[in-house]
Amino acid sequence: MIKRIMKKKRFIFLLILIPLSINAQFIKGTITDATSKEPLPSVNIYFSGTSKGTITDFNGDFKISYYENSQSIFTVSLLGYETQIFSDPLNTDFSNLELQPKVGELPAVYLYPDPWSREKKEKYFIKQFLGTTLIAKECSILNLDKVRMRFNPSTKKMTAYAEEPLLIENRDLNYLVTYNLTDFEITFEELSLENVEMSGSMEFPTHYMISSYFVGSAFFKELNEKDAKRGWVRRHRKRAYKVSELRLFKLIAENRFDEEGYHLVFDRKKVVVKDHIRSRKKGALYIVDFREKQYEIMDPQNFQSAIYLDTPKLVISDAGNVLNYKVLKTGGFVSNLKVSGMLPLDYKME
Repeated sequence: MIKRIMKKKRFIFLLILIPLSINAQFIKGTITDATSKEPLPSVNIYFSGTSKGTITDFNGDFKISYYENSQSIFTVSLLGYETQIFSDPLNTDFSNLELQPKVGELPAVYLYPDPWSREKKEKYFIKQFLGTTLIAKECSILNLDKVRMRFNPSTKKMTAYAEEPLLIENRDLNYLVTYNLTDFEITFEELSLENVEMSGSMEFPTHYMISSYFVGSAFFKELNEKDAKRGWVRRHRKRAYKVSELRLFKLIAENRFDEEGYHLVFDRKKVVVKDHIRSRKKGALYIVDFREKQYEIMDPQNFQSAIYLDTPKLVISDAGNVLNYKVLKTGGFVSNLKVSGMLPLDYKME
């Protein structure tokens, strides 16, 4: 009798293992230099916005599990080479992917003077890139010197770009974030100083900020592997996720906005969510329609945020990532989180 039971247990165990091995999907390949044809080691291979990534070995080879729930871009990046991105990596041939070396660019020639100092522009950049919350105070950009910034007095815009991926050390959440910054802009309005008395050498602000935005892709790694499983890291990440933009839009997509204690406000009045927001699942995505283009949001901790829509429709992934982000602007608390308040798309609240 005992032998028969053991046989049954082994048989059941095998049945469980077989589907797992069938469902596992991997992406593998070899990365080489397009000019020399030599293999490239230490190339960063990752799903943008997640902690799912790897690097190539000495022979330029890599293998990574496919991450299907994020709707994120598969990214291949190495300092000194052109970054390549892929929206459908499972159906892409990586058997010999060639990276093009970056050609040295001549310094840009500008037809307008830049009256702002590097120090002044850095202050604006850090605030609008890292954020202004308490978490931001625990963040540092390790290669800030690679960011080129310029203020145009005629358009009243400050723009910036990075010569290489930015490395952000987030000590509060124990993340080292690699961020490929593709676009950054702050729009200002000029202040009238007619009634301001100037005294001594004190520098008075000449402009006030109207709006800012930046676009890029991120990859998350543990800053300190030993701290990764410590209680304080789990608590800090859980706290950050609860008020994050990622969770906010995930709740909207899943119609759980009300039950989690959020309030929707339109025209200074609290409104019924189902009368203003309609979400429907389409494959792995949510299509969310809004009745209006501007709302205020109060979270359970009474932090106030705002969303502004160019078109009243958002496409949101299972993780809460807004895929048509160009039609969306945020204000208030959520807008102040920036990169310092970001968590990977594959983060799971424990």
